[in-house]
Amino acid sequence: MQQKKKNDKQPQLVVKPILIGEWNSKEAYRLAPKRALSILLVAVVYVFFSVMAGFENPILRVVISLSIIGVVFFYQYTKGMELGEKDAAFSEIMYERQQEGRPVSEEDRRRCFHPFRGMFASFLGALPFVIICLVYAFMAKPWQYQLGILPSWTKNMLAHNEMGDALSYYNISRSIGTTDIFRIIVRCLTLPFINIATVFGNKPLLWAERLAALFVLIPPAGFGIGYSRGHALRTRINTGIMQGVEKKKRKERKARKQRQRSSSPERLI
Repeated sequence: MQQKKKNDKQPQLVVKPILIGEWNSKEAYRLAPKRALSILLVAVVYVFFSVMAGFENPILRVVISLSIIGVVFFYQYTKGMELGEKDAAFSEIMYERQQEGRPVSEEDRRRCFHPFRGMFASFLGALPFVIICLVYAFMAKPWQYQLGILPSWTKNMLAHNEMGDALSYYNISRSIGTTDIFRIIVRCLTLPFINIATVFGNKPLLWAERLAALFVLIPPAGFGIGYSRGHALRTRINTGIMQGVEKKKRKERKARKQRQRSSSPERLI
């Protein structure tokens, strides 16, 4: 019973103090282009896996699309947490240096961990894509059916007046406009959300296109949230290190006692 209570006891967290930097430091601006590139990579992932998961079954389509969104968000979250932990470790070193009386440069102080830096850098990286989505939000219109291309064997029919007049609408060429270009870009950036909206009809699809700016911000938000957890991850790592050291000390004490018992002379009866 006592052994069980000892095992159930929660380990004491090792929370080391750190220096807090600036959320809008040079590191944040240097990080912004990488976050913009990550959004482009997310768009590639969206297109690739959404095309592969183009099921006719609406339930499967919704489930697969939500899974793609969830996996991308979790990946961005973990990448943000890794970078946040790295900056938090740097902040620990800077704090210890300051406590020891050694100088800490202003650049290093600004570089130290700040919980909002990841969100700020992610927003900067996503800003161009958000602007594109906002512009398209005012251009988006309900989707309308468009005629396809006539098969090659209908060319002879076009030579007759009766059939040619009836099929002439198919020959009307329509150039790609600015709205079409914006639509392609926005849909690539938000394809899983668009696939979910198409299940419910044209009106939800229109609203999904108008709200695309919010959908684009979901993966960057995952990175920002993960970065803000960097200090907590660093605390878990420090706690794990301390537990490993204490475990090693207990083993050494136990081995020392065993050696002392084996080397002590046996009592004669």
